[in-house]
Amino acid sequence: MKSRKTLLASTLLFCFSTSTYAASNELPSLGDAASSIVSLQEEHELGRTWLRQLRAHARTIDDPLMIEFIESLVFRMIPHSGAPQQDFDFVVIDKKELNAFAVPGGVIGINMGLLLYTRDEDEIAAVLAHELAHLSQRHFARQIERAEQQQPIAIATLLASILLIATNNADAGFAGLMAGQAASIQSQLAYSRDWEREADRIGINTLAESGFDPQAMPSMFNQMMAASRIGDKPPEFLLTHPLTLSRVSDAAARAEGYTSQPRHLSFDFAILKNRARIRYQLTEATITDTFIREAEATDNSALTRNAAHYTLAEQALQQQDTKTALQQLKQLGESYQQSPASLALLAKILTATHQAEQALEMLTMALTYHPGSYLLISTRANVLADLGRPEEAVNSLRPLTEQRPTTPGLWFQLSQLAAKANNSVLAYRANAEYLFFSGESAKASRQMDLAIAAAAKQKDFQRQEALKERLKQMAASRKQLE
Repeated sequence: MKSRKTLLASTLLFCFSTSTYAASNELPSLGDAASSIVSLQEEHELGRTWLRQLRAHARTIDDPLMIEFIESLVFRMIPHSGAPQQDFDFVVIDKKELNAFAVPGGVIGINMGLLLYTRDEDEIAAVLAHELAHLSQRHFARQIERAEQQQPIAIATLLASILLIATNNADAGFAGLMAGQAASIQSQLAYSRDWEREADRIGINTLAESGFDPQAMPSMFNQMMAASRIGDKPPEFLLTHPLTLSRVSDAAARAEGYTSQPRHLSFDFAILKNRARIRYQLTEATITDTFIREAEATDNSALTRNAAHYTLAEQALQQQDTKTALQQLKQLGESYQQSPASLALLAKILTATHQAEQALEMLTMALTYHPGSYLLISTRANVLADLGRPEEAVNSLRPLTEQRPTTPGLWFQLSQLAAKANNSVLAYRANAEYLFFSGESAKASRQMDLAIAAAAKQKDFQRQEALKERLKQMAASRKQLE
């Protein structure tokens, strides 16, 4: 028989490589009962292991604006969700399909393509509220309880098929599921429908208490069903979160019991949706014409027109047409010009036109109004480096790595800046962290060895010992699934 530790790890992959949840017919008893199956600390550790493996096998988007956008929605709902986790990690998958997931330990992710199917922030919040409900009800702990009653060969067969799904071979994966464990899968789907309805009910309540529109849950279901009818195959979310007509009608009935709220449409949502359209829907030949039309259409909302101008500015800068980029940005209304996204883009344009000092002054002022902004801090660090002040850039970015210690893109930026500042120890260490959280543990160990050697060469023995301790932590995490 498998050891309990291996079984926990295997079941974690089984449950969440595609965000599948089994279910119970009644509310699980929370607290001590769930913790006796698997503790919150075990969930946290296994969740972070899963996240590193995910990043090793899937393309992710380390976009500060996107990450902060998801954070703002989730953190608004967490106090009303009952989720027991204290620490959360967020990941955005570079895939156009409609999907989202929440992994034990507080790992929350979406496909970038989810933006293509949502009309406002409330609909995204509805998907995330549903996922938070799975966490609050400790569904993973109860799945472990059920998994421990299965034969090891059943879990192995399921895990092999789930891995096929995770590597973009969904048809083969489900063929393996059906061939290897048909009866078991049928039973689990029946259970999961119950848990899905439970997550819908709790998610609708979370939406209402967080100030989002409870009607966003059934309206998002309608969006999913429409996507299922249009596409060649159901959205990924529906493959792992079965959606039936009875479930849709049940969610609609429950939402009717709450007061409807105005929907939320922010500038960040609009420009991020434009990015998703460019990435997955529009062709290079149609991008400019599409957004020029949207910017000039008088029947469009002010938000749509301003988002189109921003997107045109962003596209122009990517093509090194700074004149057009600046002209488009100047078309924004005053309130839109003061958003962190617009200020960060303006700073990049100014830096590209040899006005980095002005960009630095503007970003420094902006941070007094938006302290802790990942987007503004990371942009400011790059401006400092462009001004030939890499040491200051490093010092400005390091506190952010303490606040966001598991964000690969942040560690990669710090590594690049430290190299420019000739800080070899930090450059190697930051690169090691980037590789580690990207799922490249072996490469991370080699970079950490270089950091330790560099610290020894500098006779910085205290730092050397700290790096050795961190290397031990990495090695322990690497062995977690062994």
